[in-house]
Amino acid sequence: MADALELHEGEVVEKEFKSDYWLTNQRIVFRGGFATILEIPYADIESVQLCNVGGLVQIIPTGIKVTLKSGKSYKLSVTKRKEILAFIQEKI
Repeated sequence: MADALELHEGEVVEKEFKSDYWLTNQRIVFRGGFATILEIPYADIESVQLCNVGGLVQIIPTGIKVTLKSGKSYKLSVTKRKEILAFIQEKI
């Protein structure tokens, strides 16, 4: 699947997961479904923390919350979230 990514100059995929997301040496790339693509450069991230996800009642413990320096935040449902959290924290 990493072959389908358009990498920036000098960018390499460092971690690839089955759930359609990649961690490169420069950014998070997340694909949810057919059209949703989210790319977050590590330089734009203020903080990252564990969170729950779900519908109205967010009780599923598979999320990470990425807060950008702009104040905008994203909740991503991922596998191996503690590993991903530690990886991103090292990059920011």
